Amino acid sequence: MKRLLLMSAVAASTLMAQGYKIPEQSLNSTALSGAYVSNASTADAAYYNPANMAFMSSDRHLELNAMYIHLNPIDFGGQVGGPTADVHTAQSASEDFLIPQVYLVAKPMGEDESVRLGLSINEPAGLSKRWPEGVQAMYAEEFTFKLIEVNPSLSYKVLDNLAVAAGVRFVYTNGVIKANTSAGDGLLQGAVDLEGSSWDIGYNLALSYKPLDIWGMALTYRSNVDLTVEGGAASGFPQMPSLVASVEVPLPAVITVATDVDITDSTNLEFVYERAFWSTYETLDIMIDTTPFGMPVTHMTSDKNWEDANTFRLGLTQGLGESLDLMVGVAYDETPVPDESLGFELPDSNAVVFSGGIRWAMSEEVDIGIAALYDIKEDRFVSYNDNENGIDGTFSGSSAFMLSAGLGYKF
Repeated sequence: MKRLLLMSAVAASTLMAQGYKIPEQSLNSTALSGAYVSNASTADAAYYNPANMAFMSSDRHLELNAMYIHLNPIDFGGQVGGPTADVHTAQSASEDFLIPQVYLVAKPMGEDESVRLGLSINEPAGLSKRWPEGVQAMYAEEFTFKLIEVNPSLSYKVLDNLAVAAGVRFVYTNGVIKANTSAGDGLLQGAVDLEGSSWDIGYNLALSYKPLDIWGMALTYRSNVDLTVEGGAASGFPQMPSLVASVEVPLPAVITVATDVDITDSTNLEFVYERAFWSTYETLDIMIDTTPFGMPVTHMTSDKNWEDANTFRLGLTQGLGESLDLMVGVAYDETPVPDESLGFELPDSNAVVFSGGIRWAMSEEVDIGIAALYDIKEDRFVSYNDNENGIDGTFSGSSAFMLSAGLGYKF
């Protein structure tokens, strides 16, 4: 049962990581490395800053987006299991994903047209990590997690230069975990498969203020969402029945402070500071119904002690004529995972992000664009003396590439 418990613990932690968040959820955000909050002005404002919906033109705004993500393999060199273990190297599998996003902003409502409704549908976190062979496969042969968020929001224009917004976050989580425990002993030699899902609810708030026509400020908050994943676990043994498992972990609250300024009539610069409150993830609680083995429900609590993490973003938008915008961005992203809980399922580290893209207005109603982003993670060494998973070695070569294409329509 120890290995099954370990698989459940790893599964929950895989989902929760700065490195597995996907903050870039639209064409503009990808092009600007996520520095797209205060100046959010297309349909994706329904997600990034719904307060800005109050300042948009009175048309309906629709955006359809498709994002391709490629995760390069991660290299590991070192020991696993203690100072007397063999030194070896390993490489995780590369990963490829295609993620759709939909954003809609309705026409203004009310006698003074001060109220506006928006909707965003996207996948703000998840992805996957696989180690196909070696001792790493015992812990992370495959961990695939998908989050889909449906987020309706409502904005209200308080003044001509001040607006607020609020919304409800409906988050669906699905996870598949496969681990090769053939190197284990006793009852759980063989393969372990786990799968679970849940619907959970949170909220979001936003405020936008424009002191001057050329200067804007924004404050957004996305609440903590407790992901209450429930599902089944099967070992692959005919004599072992399926088990009922449940895990509750936090998708942490995030606060964003942003400001943008029009340097010229055609040039906009935005700075974004983001803080994710990972420190709420102090322990991991797991419940597994082991009554088929004549034992009571198993409850396991393990310390995580994650840390709050900061991200700093800078984006530049340059208009080229009346119909073409060029965007570039850069960001620095901190990891919340301390050395003590670093593992193969999540070999996360600090990252530097570079991006760029273009958006072309084909007509007054239709625009299209494309953007690319490259995320480079720092090499990370962890010592056996500091790591509770018995790892002494270096993770290197971790990086991600994103390509985003979007279509905007006003009607």
